Amino acid sequence: MCKKLLSIALFLVLAFALQAGSVPIVRIKGAINPVSANYIIQHLDEANDEGAECFIIALDTPGGLLTSTEDLTREIMNSDVPVVIYVHPVGGRAASAGVFIAYSAHIVAMAPGTRIGAAHPVTMGGGNTDSSATMMEKVANDGVANLKSMAKERGRNIDWVENAVLSSESIPADSALALGVIDLVAEDLETLIEKLDGQTYGPEDSDTLILDKPQIDEQPMSKVEKFLFTILNPNIAYMLMLLGIAGIYLELQNPGGILPGVVGVISILLALYAFQILPVNYVGIALIVVALGLFVAEAYTPTFGLFTTGGAVAMLSGSFLLTSGNPAFFSISWKIIIPSVIFVVVVIIIALWKAVQARISQPASGKEGLVGERGLVARQTKESNQYVFVEIHGELWRAKGNVPLEPGDQVTVKKVENNIIMVDKT
Repeated sequence: MCKKLLSIALFLVLAFALQAGSVPIVRIKGAINPVSANYIIQHLDEANDEGAECFIIALDTPGGLLTSTEDLTREIMNSDVPVVIYVHPVGGRAASAGVFIAYSAHIVAMAPGTRIGAAHPVTMGGGNTDSSATMMEKVANDGVANLKSMAKERGRNIDWVENAVLSSESIPADSALALGVIDLVAEDLETLIEKLDGQTYGPEDSDTLILDKPQIDEQPMSKVEKFLFTILNPNIAYMLMLLGIAGIYLELQNPGGILPGVVGVISILLALYAFQILPVNYVGIALIVVALGLFVAEAYTPTFGLFTTGGAVAMLSGSFLLTSGNPAFFSISWKIIIPSVIFVVVVIIIALWKAVQARISQPASGKEGLVGERGLVARQTKESNQYVFVEIHGELWRAKGNVPLEPGDQVTVKKVENNIIMVDKT
């Protein structure tokens, strides 16, 4: 009887779970790059395979890379599961690439106090030539055409996209709803789920989303994805590069230290991974490499700080050039650059100072290391009264003094000649 009741209860639980359905949700806060795009695409594919009720992307982005955005919008446009973009939290935005992602979704919702727009493409890495201006005009026109195509497919405002791309217009949630740019305004996720039930979407509202007490399934980034997403922040990548330079320099100055070299190589490799994806100016990288060369040259060439000064100037110039011309979310802040360069230069100056001190300091071992040491006369030698044995650090040395010496006298070593120490009585 108990087994039968247990089977019925299990059946009811499974039936309720199946009836409730699943609504996966992913969250993006930051730039759209290969890591964040792949994270969304992976979970969207899983949602399609599992037949989820819908797929929610909680979005707060200043923009991102064109290639990553195109990969993401292509997957959303071809998704069988309805995709819901929710611009969240309060103060969040769907700017630049975020507009394209929103327009590709089946349903778009925004929280009060959020905004959408400013989708004009920005030149990466600078450039003010006529050819670059012509290219950016082509990219902008292509973006308008792309947004209009998606707007027509999703039944969304077509006219506004020109303002968003060509004039960089940005509008708040209530204006976006009034203009037909979005479908819903929801204060929080719970309110959004309630409003999504029965929401129509598509051209002429041809489709309806039915949610019957859905189970929200949070899909956070894995630790590896979080780590890779973090180092794709240009400020983090830049600090890793300078940490790598400092580590490699210290290893070159002190071969066999191991730890500085290992940390330096790992940091440089992580920085290179980021910079092969991020838009960077390679003249900036070249100047930073030249700076490292000048720092190393200073250690072997007596230029009295000339190479170090030149290295500091080259590193500072290269740092500012590295992401010049990029939008803010793909640029290195001067608040990071200046302290980082100062830190590296100070580390290098300290290492140089210690190296110079080691070269000019007196030997600390061997015969020469005895100079300045104090000892005690142990006994006189048998061969002559002018020589005595002096005990220093538990060792007996044959010594000769400036005055006759007796056992028990305190002496100080002045120099060493042919294994005989010359001492003064103290």
